[in-house]
Amino acid sequence: MRRRALASVVVVCAIGAVTLRLFRVVHGGQPHLHRRSPPRTAAATVTAPTRGALPAPPNPRPPEYVERHATVVLPWETEPAPSPTAFQPTPRPAPTPAPSIPGCVVITWSSGMSPTSIAQVLVEVHAENRCGRDLDGMDVWFEVAGYRHGDLIQVTRGHLFDPLPRDGDGTARIALPGSADWYDAIEVAVLPPTEL
Repeated sequence: MRRRALASVVVVCAIGAVTLRLFRVVHGGQPHLHRRSPPRTAAATVTAPTRGALPAPPNPRPPEYVERHATVVLPWETEPAPSPTAFQPTPRPAPTPAPSIPGCVVITWSSGMSPTSIAQVLVEVHAENRCGRDLDGMDVWFEVAGYRHGDLIQVTRGHLFDPLPRDGDGTARIALPGSADWYDAIEVAVLPPTEL
């Protein structure tokens, strides 16, 4: 009876040793208990190995995230700020210069013997103001010239005593020394202010 129990124990131990040996051969010599599978990553894909190809190496460990700081310059920070537009007034047209007095005072005249002296010719000058403005009497000067045989013999000047209103008229009387029948021609002109 003791032999049978001992033989049974030996047989059970031999069967356990064979089973353990067989388990190690099948599973690479490491026990299956508490074995963990590697964590799966989102990028890992499982492909079936082709015949004769070597197994793909395990996925390398992803690089650790390193925080880096960079300065970003936006375009509007690099462009110079536009300078405010300088105010430029609208150019005004230059005022039209007033016509000169000789160009806008129209005259007519007549001459005759002076009632007060036989040695003078009285020249009466009638002036019309077309200058578009009022003129003072001292602004309008006349020059009376007497000619004999084409030569200038005598010259005298005079002016209006009263103002010459705009679009108005006036008369000046100027005595020219000499005799009316002695002069061949008498001429009257309006003088510009620069010649006074």
